[in-house]
Amino acid sequence: MDGEKYLFSLSRFGIKLGLGPTLDFAKQLGDPHKSFKSIHVAGSNGKGSTATFIYRILRRKYQAGLYTSPHLRRFSERILVNDEEIPTKFVNEFVGKHNSKIEYHGMETQLTFFEYTTNMAFDFFRSKGVQFASVEVGLGGRLDSTNIIDPEVSVITSLSLEHADKLGGSIEYIAKEKGGIIKRSKPVILGKVPETARQVILDIAKHSRSPVKEIVDYNARNIDLSLDGTSFSIKTDLDSYNVKLKALGDYQVNNSIAAILASESLEAPMNSQDILDGLQERQIPGRFEIRRRNPLMILDGAHNSEATRVLSSNIKKYAIKDPLIVMGVLRDKNSYNILQNLAEVSDSVLLTEPNEPERKKRVEDLKREARLFFKEVEIENVPKKALDSAITSGRNVVITGSLYLVGEAEMLLDEREKSERVPVEIEGLQKPTELIE
Repeated sequence: MDGEKYLFSLSRFGIKLGLGPTLDFAKQLGDPHKSFKSIHVAGSNGKGSTATFIYRILRRKYQAGLYTSPHLRRFSERILVNDEEIPTKFVNEFVGKHNSKIEYHGMETQLTFFEYTTNMAFDFFRSKGVQFASVEVGLGGRLDSTNIIDPEVSVITSLSLEHADKLGGSIEYIAKEKGGIIKRSKPVILGKVPETARQVILDIAKHSRSPVKEIVDYNARNIDLSLDGTSFSIKTDLDSYNVKLKALGDYQVNNSIAAILASESLEAPMNSQDILDGLQERQIPGRFEIRRRNPLMILDGAHNSEATRVLSSNIKKYAIKDPLIVMGVLRDKNSYNILQNLAEVSDSVLLTEPNEPERKKRVEDLKREARLFFKEVEIENVPKKALDSAITSGRNVVITGSLYLVGEAEMLLDEREKSERVPVEIEGLQKPTELIE
């Protein structure tokens, strides 16, 4: 059986918020989520990067797992153990053995894609003897399938109105949902969030008797941004760090601080050298990731208003002048605000469509909005043709708007660079002291 094809067939059943079916399926599997310790990461933006930083730190000491979503190139990227992606053989055998329809409250219930794959990930962790896992929330927190775990530390990176239709119509409701990952007496790491959301999280933590550390209380100093990396220094309650990230974007400073604080908050805190070594690994794919230089090509999975606001801010900070924006979005995103944010740093946009047929926004519809903000608007609904056009333009390029689009660009660039026999990246670009043209 083609396990991955079967998994993606479950996507048609949509998203269901609620832990009942996930817990029942876990029970059938022998509760694999209880076989390892974990750190749980939620947030509107930054949770994927933060979960990855935490995983890279944990695997310095433990047999470590990482569960994130969505993937960029391959489904197997979502589930890692010590940098080994979940093998196709395991997926096929799991699917062959476990039906996605279960008995729940006396009725046959169809598991969704995320309910099924979350338990499969945890079963894989158990099979590999994972001691500690970094687990990223899929959607929300309180009712997300990942919330069957009992983490040692809960991290909430950020809060915005994304998915307000599913999580509630206000920032307070969303904060309540994200705060649902907080467990009794277990530490909480809280990122920079709006004050009303902050009060909701603090109230949940107080009720749970969970100590809270807020990133705003730990000021990064000597922040230095360049297209070769990000460096800063910070003093925590336990130690002092001089951090040099290969990950780009000033937002990675806060994400890495969250990872530091989470790693220090464990019952057996990670040591400072393991923390530094974990943080200082390679770039994080699809997050302000440089794929080509001269001219510059940056892939960034910014897919909502807040994320594209931060992306535009970073384009300015890195002094990248008027890049060609290649963009595709999903229908449920605020494309108007996304376009408005990106128009602050460019006059030109090339619109395309992510390879997500049921959810993509058509370029013809996007074009009407884009003309309100951009002087030059072109459309090419096939991502490969859009990428070819961007490369032959000879301009600096930023590909963004959807992780699905960024993932497709990653694969297309992999193929292209293999045939051209050119390196993915060349080290040594200057700091942003002058505009890059």
